[in-house]
Amino acid sequence: MEANGKEGDQPGEGADRDPRSETASHKQRMKSLERQTRIEPVNGHSLVALPPLALRLLLSIHVGQQMSSPTSASVLQTHQLIENHSILIRDEIYGEELVHEPVLVELLQSPEVQRLQGICQYGVTAFLGLTPRVTRLEHSVGAFILVRRVGATIEEQVAALLHDISHTTLSHVMDHALSKPREESYHEVHKARYLKMTRLPDILARYGINQKVFAEELFPLVEMPSPQLCADRLDYALRDTVSFGKLPIQDARRVVGSLQAFPSATATRRLLVLDDPDIALILSRAYITTDKEIWSNPAHIDMCERTGQVISELVEAGSVDDKVLWQVSDAEFWTLLRQAASPKQLRAIERLEEEGIPEENGLRLPHCAKIRTLDPDVWQGERQPAPLSMVLPTWKSELQQYILSRSQHR
Repeated sequence: MEANGKEGDQPGEGADRDPRSETASHKQRMKSLERQTRIEPVNGHSLVALPPLALRLLLSIHVGQQMSSPTSASVLQTHQLIENHSILIRDEIYGEELVHEPVLVELLQSPEVQRLQGICQYGVTAFLGLTPRVTRLEHSVGAFILVRRVGATIEEQVAALLHDISHTTLSHVMDHALSKPREESYHEVHKARYLKMTRLPDILARYGINQKVFAEELFPLVEMPSPQLCADRLDYALRDTVSFGKLPIQDARRVVGSLQAFPSATATRRLLVLDDPDIALILSRAYITTDKEIWSNPAHIDMCERTGQVISELVEAGSVDDKVLWQVSDAEFWTLLRQAASPKQLRAIERLEEEGIPEENGLRLPHCAKIRTLDPDVWQGERQPAPLSMVLPTWKSELQQYILSRSQHR
């Protein structure tokens, strides 16, 4: 029951934040940091006279990268390499997961997967410190853990781990910058192009893993049409609702405890289901609350569109090579944007840095914006699972009312 196309995950705002007070405090901080600053090159990029906020953001991310182990992750997750042949993942929602299979250990340590550590899940709002800095690496590993927990094959585990591998810097901001109307997300359209730049096909070939794992839609536990449950949708649902304070972490853990594959993790027509309708309802309500306040919040979308406009102009003018989208972190890309920008474009960038998330008043939901809902299948020992909206008819009514109310904001 989701409107307008394939699932995505737009940037969002932290729980209980007042955008007006946030913007005011943002301006006060900037007034106290008027001095321009010079620092030495970072990762080969010259940083010239960055405003304090941009400099502080870049330094914090750069220092974090320098201090982290090669397999560290993000907000709710850490990785630890054990004796060079196993990786211990500690996740605040899922608990501990020990990975020892050679192909998975090598993929987790590969530059291609580690690149996702420098990409914020929520794009520009997360990079600017306005929302939690959950990373694409954290989400990808989370989806992998979910299918692993229900007994998925190694191939399906690899498909889950790599399902977001072609995401560019700033995540879905690039859809606003470079995607054509009614086109799939930019990272999906250009996945084959990106894979040709990597060693991933060679790694998989060495372990006898079929290249079809790059097509996550072939793996039902990883990807399913909305509003059904799948590892991709469930992980970002849990990670986002917890990060933004819309779902208590105890309830998130109850969701994981209720999760299983029906009829089995290796059946041809397999799917993820929950065995507890009450926790399914709690999750589904938190999901649409997060959609309303974050994913389809016009103020957050406005920041993506304004950032996308600058990127589009610079790429079209040849000032920024689109190949770099897969070669640098969010912090490094932001630096490149500032260096390549015209005075007008630089002012647009500075407004994003200084003003923060705008007030929602007067902003409409774009017609192309997705309206996300969740209707997980529930299985309580019956012959077949059933969507939550059939198990609890009141949820069907809530879904219909939500979609109607959001559509009226377009």
